[in-house]
Amino acid sequence: MNHKRFAVLAGLLLVFGTAGWWLMPGPVKTASEPVSSVVEQEHQQPAATAGSSGTAPVPGKVNHPALPRDERVSDIEVDGQVRLDMNGNLVLDRQLRRYLDFFIGLTGGASHYETLKARLASELKAQDLPPEIQRQVLAILDDYLSYRKAAEAMASNEHHSVDDVRQALGQIHDLRREHLGPDVAEGFFGEEERRLQVMLDRQKILNDESLTDSERDRALAQLDQLLPEHSVELRRRSRTVVETAMQVQQLREQGASEAEVRELRLQAYGAEATERLVRLDQQRNQWQNRLGEYRQQKALIYNNEGLAPADRQAAVEALRERIFTEEHERRRIRALERTAGLDS
Repeated sequence: MNHKRFAVLAGLLLVFGTAGWWLMPGPVKTASEPVSSVVEQEHQQPAATAGSSGTAPVPGKVNHPALPRDERVSDIEVDGQVRLDMNGNLVLDRQLRRYLDFFIGLTGGASHYETLKARLASELKAQDLPPEIQRQVLAILDDYLSYRKAAEAMASNEHHSVDDVRQALGQIHDLRREHLGPDVAEGFFGEEERRLQVMLDRQKILNDESLTDSERDRALAQLDQLLPEHSVELRRRSRTVVETAMQVQQLREQGASEAEVRELRLQAYGAEATERLVRLDQQRNQWQNRLGEYRQQKALIYNNEGLAPADRQAAVEALRERIFTEEHERRRIRALERTAGLDS
């Protein structure tokens, strides 16, 4: 695999989460930022689910504080769960992270985070959780929001090599533990980080031209022993995602039609995931079109010598508000401007 292309893909997986969330059955996530869930079979010790029914509550059944995107999920169950172990302690796992992500995705941006906290407090109370557990979840939410804000700029950093991605993995590993603490960070991201580390180690082995075929096969087999048994299938899916993404890119570079791209994806992923990818392509194209318009209009503003600096800045802010209507989009643009030099 081309080293640069692999690094770019791995960098995206590092920041947004392991590949394959759109391969999962069920409703498409509605989070305002990229969903970081991993496609996985849940192999965890049994734990009690909060709430008397044993299932996650459905938004709208209780008069909770409203969030801007409630209507998008009015007919689906909350993703993730707040779980307690047999001793009544909060389980710090991916289910809890997905639960927080679900409600964060309903906000549309940081301007609604205070309402988010009130909403989550109401949801937790409705589940009849012990007060100490409610306080603990709300404290974790504060830390998680702080982490997401700190990590956001990393999404726009470029990763030109596998070593760049490996360095970024170390940075985001430390960032997560700085903001979340070791226990929450491990529960939320630990397995995901280990899988990505194995993925990078595999690429290093595959790129090592000093190895014979038999030595390479032995090294890869030994590396696979580091993965949990249920992760073998996940690794296969992740490899399929990366390889198919490369094939799609090659097809497009060769001028293939979208029908040919669709056929390739259908063979690799099936109909449901292919449809999700079509929607992602559309969203990505729309984003690129808006980004291009923003750059063009911004250049006109900066080239207008009749504007005073304050007026120029106000015009840019107004342009940003007009083109990027969601707050998280404007945060992303500001991060791009800081790190990618959109002013140039």
